[in-house]
Amino acid sequence: MLTKEKNDQITQTGPGTPMGEVYRRYWLPCLLAEELPEPDCPPVRVELLSEFLVAFRDSEGRLGLIDEFCAHRCVSLWFGRNEDSGLRCPYHGWKFDIDGNCVDVPSESPEFCKNVKLKSYPLIEKGGVLWAYMGPPDKKPEEPEYEFCTVPSARRFVSKRYQASNWLQALEGGIDSSHVTFLHGDNVDSDPLFKDAGGNK
Repeated sequence: MLTKEKNDQITQTGPGTPMGEVYRRYWLPCLLAEELPEPDCPPVRVELLSEFLVAFRDSEGRLGLIDEFCAHRCVSLWFGRNEDSGLRCPYHGWKFDIDGNCVDVPSESPEFCKNVKLKSYPLIEKGGVLWAYMGPPDKKPEEPEYEFCTVPSARRFVSKRYQASNWLQALEGGIDSSHVTFLHGDNVDSDPLFKDAGGNK
């Protein structure tokens, strides 16, 4: 039997959780490359391992993944302006580079910026996918080299979908056939794929 406490321990992935620490040791697919198609395009919100982040491609085409909220007044940088090699907060104009460094505060001296930094994570492009690494820098693994990453883009199709579940539910739901007739019985009976399978009969 699985207790609620044990379930939470193995399914929660936020910072400081056991599974969160495991997942932070790998490159994680987080966006399609086409979602950040060109330099200075609009930023994209990303929720990854229970962290709220924003991804953007700066003026030089470099990829950044930083804390979604400005260090000043916690305004979402998703509303920010992606300009001149940084993401500028729409509220007071604080600007951050791809590494989360504050590079401009219009109402302060340049010296002020040295003490302001947002959390940031490496973000790379491989195989039409943007991959994030959220773990300790000294434990960063090699970049992903899956076979689909090595074929020409004309021979590759990548997609994503949103699934309202945790990682374990997604994995278990796909391999646990004993739940199908109980949970999906009504759908199984009408699905041509399962015609004559018997369903709940």
